[in-house]
Amino acid sequence: MSIKSRLRMWAARNLSEQQKRQIREITSLAFLSDRAKVVTEFGKKHPVHSFDAFKNIAADLEFLRGTLKKHDIEWAELPADKLLRTNLVIADRDLEKFVTAVRPLAETGAWSIRAVLKQGFQVSITNQRLKLAEVQSIICRSHHFAPSGRQLSTAAEQIIVEPWRIASDGEFRADGNTHLPGTLIRKIPLRNTLLEYLTPAAWQRAQEHPEHRVLHEFPHMYEITQPIDVVYTWVDGNDPAWAARKQEALGGVASENFNSTALNQSRFQSRDELRYSLRSLEYYASWVNHIYIVTDQQIPSWLNTEHPKITVVDHKDIFSDRSKLPVFNSHAIESQLHHIAGLSEQYLYMNDDIVFMRPVEPSLFFTANGLSKYFPSNASLDIDEPSARDMPVLSAAKRNRRLLEEKYGRTVTNKFKHTPHPQLKSVLEQFEAENPELFAAVSASKFRHPEDYSIPSALYHYIAYAQGRAINSTAIKYGYLDIASADAEEKLASLSKHQKLDVLCLNDTATEPEQIAHVNAIMHDFLAERFPLKSSFEV
Repeated sequence: MSIKSRLRMWAARNLSEQQKRQIREITSLAFLSDRAKVVTEFGKKHPVHSFDAFKNIAADLEFLRGTLKKHDIEWAELPADKLLRTNLVIADRDLEKFVTAVRPLAETGAWSIRAVLKQGFQVSITNQRLKLAEVQSIICRSHHFAPSGRQLSTAAEQIIVEPWRIASDGEFRADGNTHLPGTLIRKIPLRNTLLEYLTPAAWQRAQEHPEHRVLHEFPHMYEITQPIDVVYTWVDGNDPAWAARKQEALGGVASENFNSTALNQSRFQSRDELRYSLRSLEYYASWVNHIYIVTDQQIPSWLNTEHPKITVVDHKDIFSDRSKLPVFNSHAIESQLHHIAGLSEQYLYMNDDIVFMRPVEPSLFFTANGLSKYFPSNASLDIDEPSARDMPVLSAAKRNRRLLEEKYGRTVTNKFKHTPHPQLKSVLEQFEAENPELFAAVSASKFRHPEDYSIPSALYHYIAYAQGRAINSTAIKYGYLDIASADAEEKLASLSKHQKLDVLCLNDTATEPEQIAHVNAIMHDFLAERFPLKSSFEV
């Protein structure tokens, strides 16, 4: 006897109403498990060869609009402050017509179309026990699989169709007045919703819109409309010419003045992380305006330099004092990134060891009124002065703290997560104009040194916060893994299975020479499996 049949049999016994409700919920979950098999089979037969979550959700929305038109169903599009989710309103009287129109999509496995019921749980619209009277909304999303079988689409890409009821005669509004006859009202009020009811006049205006049936022609106040660029720093430590420049620079530096990890070969190792980071960006953050890749006379062999969204920037094009080049210190390179010609006011600074794990909105990093966000770590700073005993990131954090204490009479206690770093170019330009000696000293530091500051990845956030230009955020779902750790392979296997993270940093702090081949292999296997489709940024 199948699990589904046993659950039905148990549900027929003399149980309490609460127990019966629990059984119904379990039954629906078993049914959804059956639906998952249908979806997977569809994915195997219809794989995609490119993926962009934001393009897909736009295409899905256009498809559903066409479906509503084809079946003569009136609808209105609610105002939204997000890119990934759109809410469409239909009249409750048209719910059966809509379900009938879209049920074939769910039956093929091409889409998941689930009804949210009064009790709060969800069930596929293909479920024969579905009672339309209990439906509060319908969640629609399409499925996209790579040829490998990896599902690239996520639960974040949703179009929610809400059947609203018609107000009864004399029904009171929240403000004490009564609703006009024919007003459409959301069945169950939601907190912080953008709209709760539509008068007949508002509904008619939406129907007269030529295409999208929108209720507002203007972007929502909370929607981010400013362009956001991305800046990567990248190096290939295996390049003989680069290695020769590094070796020559080492001849003039006293190594006892800095921490030994500043020269670890793993710090400069390239495992094609940039290739996969760019894939993840195209999959899950394609709203990015332009991408700048900052290098030292290097270009990845696989990079499509003709792509209109890609610009390779050499160190000599951004360093105020070119005589200090070459440098092999990320703190020095970071200090000059805001000099990039054409860079937008808002941008994300990223290392190439960061990947997006699911679709992210611009609002994760910036506010609509132009503030940047930052993500403090739970890791605290000790109260000692910086020294060569400290890892470079720690000594720089201590230097940052001292500067903040001198400048603002305030102290700080935490470092920052290894995430994309939201930046405002104007804040950095002003900070450099007020502190030219600081920037000059950091940019001239050829290797990581206890006297460095970490400007964009740490100090910027506190400076911007002090000026009212940045806010603290805990919203980002973030993972960090030292790929040289003993359990890295096990953790990578776990990370490949879920989509609970926004970003993941795969950092290499100090891989021993005998570990390099193994670390390279597990990194490649994880990245190639998790991001299997080439991006348009590759030749």
